[in-house]
Amino acid sequence: MKKGFVYAVVCLLAVVACSKVPVNVKNPSSNVPVNVKNPITISSPSPTEQITKVELSNAQKGYVQAGNAMAFRFLKQLYHGKNLICSPLSLQYALAMTANGASGETLQEIIDFLGYGDEGMDALNAYSKILLEQLPAVDLDVTLKVTDALLVNDEFPLLPSFKQAMEETYYAAVDNMDFSDPAQVAARINEWAGRNTNGFIDKVLEADEISEDAVAFLMNALYFKAKWAGSAHDPMFLERSTTEGDFTLSSGTKSKVKMMRNMDYHRYAPMDGFTVLALPYANRKFYMYFLLPDDNNLEGLLEKLQRTSWEEIQQSFRSDAEVYVRLPKFDIENKFNLNETLKAMGINRAFRAGMAQFDRMFAPKEEEYYYWIGKVIQKARISVAEWGTEAAAVTVVEMEAATEAGPGEEPKRVYFYADHPFVFAIGESTSGTILFEGVFSGE
Repeated sequence: MKKGFVYAVVCLLAVVACSKVPVNVKNPSSNVPVNVKNPITISSPSPTEQITKVELSNAQKGYVQAGNAMAFRFLKQLYHGKNLICSPLSLQYALAMTANGASGETLQEIIDFLGYGDEGMDALNAYSKILLEQLPAVDLDVTLKVTDALLVNDEFPLLPSFKQAMEETYYAAVDNMDFSDPAQVAARINEWAGRNTNGFIDKVLEADEISEDAVAFLMNALYFKAKWAGSAHDPMFLERSTTEGDFTLSSGTKSKVKMMRNMDYHRYAPMDGFTVLALPYANRKFYMYFLLPDDNNLEGLLEKLQRTSWEEIQQSFRSDAEVYVRLPKFDIENKFNLNETLKAMGINRAFRAGMAQFDRMFAPKEEEYYYWIGKVIQKARISVAEWGTEAAAVTVVEMEAATEAGPGEEPKRVYFYADHPFVFAIGESTSGTILFEGVFSGE
């Protein structure tokens, strides 16, 4: 009879306020305190000097392009007519950490999915480390923190090489504990999540989601909060300018939404069949992008994005017109099981019991264990308002194992009225990295 074990990777990516959360955390929804003994250590780069840009080699710039192409494929796979928010960067970090424990075809499928070709694990880790260290330093007026941690069952020691990669590349603190009480395991993970997201994501896992045979959790938090560019005297959006307006759904039905309004010389890109608007945060290194189809055909836009590179969009931006902007305020939260999506996008062997090759995570035991990915879950949330943006995404990779196998002139004007479904993304401009993406369909 097979004896099953579960290994879970939790990747938590959040755009939230930066403040400390006490160890005795209260669930904002239930107001129930979560008591945690020995909270998980926080260890991540904390830049004190601002850099001009993210420095990438030509090969690594190619990785960015490949990752962004994956992002648009990922978005098309997930969209089914409803509002959605997801994080391709969260998924990339979760799979990159997981890949360090893989080998053979399993490793190659993950690397190919992420877009790293034949460069292998060393290239993936080097690129991940650069983004981890340099993205938070591009704009110190934007709160951005990348944090990793491992929570490991006392009975399953990590291979030294895997532990070293996690510590040296991902700045991951490695904590060990007795996994016999699932409630305590969940409490430690949830407290860590709350501490790294200012309570925005207060609960990643329920106690009954922790298998009695769980052996480890790998966690990544990407923490970001930014105000729109502007000043207290000249903000981008004024609350008193927000009014109720019509939003036309894909079906043609109209609904009422709160529309934020602005007019300025914003960067915009007229593309084939759609227009892209770029609104800056803080010191104009991070942007939120809105991709609006010319007609009310979001499916057509998602299809076009499969043939349009993010680099092409970036090169098409211009600032030669006053752009009249109307954007809905919105809050979106959802959760996805990504197994079938990832299989459709090329990761197959990693999900196959007895065929997946995950032999680089744990030290050998007396019995031989076979590991494979059981499921990949992502939960995400975003809020867009007059002040700025708050968002979060949680990615959980569960792995299972068994012992068997110009002045004075009339200005040019552009009207960007997002009054029908559109795509949005949050990205860093010097590297071109997309952090978040989603769809506002009004439904």
